[in-house]
Amino acid sequence: MNIGFIGYGEVGREITKSISEYNVDTIYAFDPLFHGSESKNISEVTTLSFINTPKELVKKSIDILFVAVPANNAVEVWNSIIDSLDSSTLYIDLTTASAEEKKTIADKLDKKGLNLIDAAIMGALKVYGHKVPMLVSGVNGHEFVNWGKKFDMNLTCISEKVGDATNFKFIRSIFTKGLSTLLYEVMETAEKLELEDEILDSITSTMDRDPFEEIVDRYIKSNVPHSKRREKEMENVIEFMKRNGVEPYMTNGTKSKLEYITQAKLDEKLKFEEELNWKKVIHALNS
Repeated sequence: MNIGFIGYGEVGREITKSISEYNVDTIYAFDPLFHGSESKNISEVTTLSFINTPKELVKKSIDILFVAVPANNAVEVWNSIIDSLDSSTLYIDLTTASAEEKKTIADKLDKKGLNLIDAAIMGALKVYGHKVPMLVSGVNGHEFVNWGKKFDMNLTCISEKVGDATNFKFIRSIFTKGLSTLLYEVMETAEKLELEDEILDSITSTMDRDPFEEIVDRYIKSNVPHSKRREKEMENVIEFMKRNGVEPYMTNGTKSKLEYITQAKLDEKLKFEEELNWKKVIHALNS
C-alpha cells in the first residue's frame, strides 16, 4: 500500500504520523519546503520518501493521492499533473478551494475518464490524526470510504456530487466561525462593564434550557413578526457599544440582516401558514 501527498503541511504531516502505524509501505510526498529532503523511516513498516516534483510523484505506484496544497494553488497543481494520472489511483482533494474550483478540476479529470473525490476535514488534525472526521462527495466517494475502513478512518460520503462536501464545510463555518467571533463581541462588551460572569450565566441558562433544534426554530421564526422592531433595538445597541469603546462588527451585520428580513416581507408571505417552522421561513426568504 502506497500513499501520495502533494502538499505536506499540517494536513499531510498529521495524517502521515498516525496512518503510518498501519499497513502502509511508502508515503510519497512533494512540498517545496521539503525539496531535497532524504527518505526516512517513520514507523516500523512505513518509509516517507520526498519527491522533487508533483509529476514525478504521480508516476509512482500509489493507491491513493491526496492533494493538500493552499486553496489558491489547487487548480494549478491539478492542471500540472492531470496528463500523468491514470485510473489505478484514487484522487482526493483535501484543499479548501471553493466548490466551483473543485468542479472545474473534476470536469477536467472526467474528460480523461477519472473521478475526483472532494473531502472536507471537519475536526482537529492534531487531535484525531488520520481519524479526523471527514465529509466526502464524488462518484468514487464510497470507494474512498471503503478504502479508509482499513485504516479506521472516519469518513462519511454525503453525495456523488463534487463540491457538496466543501459546501457543507463552508456553510457550517458560517455558524462556527460566526458564533466564535460573536462571542468575542459579546464578552468584550460585557467585560468592559464588568458584567461578564452575569452575562455568561444568563446566556448559558437560555441555551441549556431547550434542545438546540427548538432554539433554531424559535430564533428563526421570531424574526418574522419582530424584525423591524429589532432593527431599531440593534441601532441602540450599536450606539451603546461604541460609547463603551467596542467596535460592533458582528452587531452591524445583525442589523443589516434584520433589515434584509424586513424588506423580504416574510410576515405577508407567511401570514396564512398555520403551522410555521424554520424551514418554511427560510424557504420564503429564498423564494
